[in-house]
Amino acid sequence: MALDATAVSLVVLGLLIVLAALADRLAGGALAAVPGAVRDTAIVGVLVALAGVPFALVATDEALAAADSPVLGWVVENRAAGLTAAAEGVSLVGGTVGTGGLAVLSAVVLFGRGHRRTALIWVLGVVAGAVTIRLVKLAVERPRPPEFLRLAPETTASLPSGHALMSALGLGLTAAAVIALTVGTRHAALVRTVAVVLAVLGALLVGASRVYLGVHWTTDVTAGWLLGAALATTCVTLARVLDARDRLGDSPAPDPWLRDPVADSPKD
Repeated sequence: MALDATAVSLVVLGLLIVLAALADRLAGGALAAVPGAVRDTAIVGVLVALAGVPFALVATDEALAAADSPVLGWVVENRAAGLTAAAEGVSLVGGTVGTGGLAVLSAVVLFGRGHRRTALIWVLGVVAGAVTIRLVKLAVERPRPPEFLRLAPETTASLPSGHALMSALGLGLTAAAVIALTVGTRHAALVRTVAVVLAVLGALLVGASRVYLGVHWTTDVTAGWLLGAALATTCVTLARVLDARDRLGDSPAPDPWLRDPVADSPKD
């Protein structure tokens, strides 16, 4: 019952966010005044709605038959000493404290560079991620894979993967901070590319390590990635919209958060 309710809630919430973004665009509202804000808000809605899919699959047991059990079985058959050591290292470094702490550290840097409100949004985003992990786990209470297949001890529920959610959120916020702080510099485009690639690869590796270690199902990790990405995008969009409210029309030089990284990319 909790799985069904969570799945429906996520899908409905995602659709409502998309509709709100489209309505703002048509009405020329606050989001429409900020480059890329409507698009980013719609992306948040899509990610939230997609996050409901794993919950719906788990509720009907389709996930176990279609993906979770086969993937875990393949992983167990192909385990090796070197891969196990690497997965344990990635899982340890990429834990919720590690990736969440990295986002908080980036918030400290932002605060020192004068982006105080954005720094606060980053910290609140990490807190929201931690609360989301705890509340959803308590509500859903999905069992983890069989204990004899696990290579690491875990006692909490399985869905969503806290490591996957916080890695997408924490690494995403850290990348966004790096990008914002280097806007206008000589190597801004290169830094943006490297930051995004490292954040994506880092989140993928952390999530994969949890499946490899047998402590999460594939759908746990997928749901975590989607929820974490939605939270990170929400934080970035919120920071840009709030800065727009204060700065648009008042400052000759746009704040880094007001720039659309897609539209402002240098053309070859």
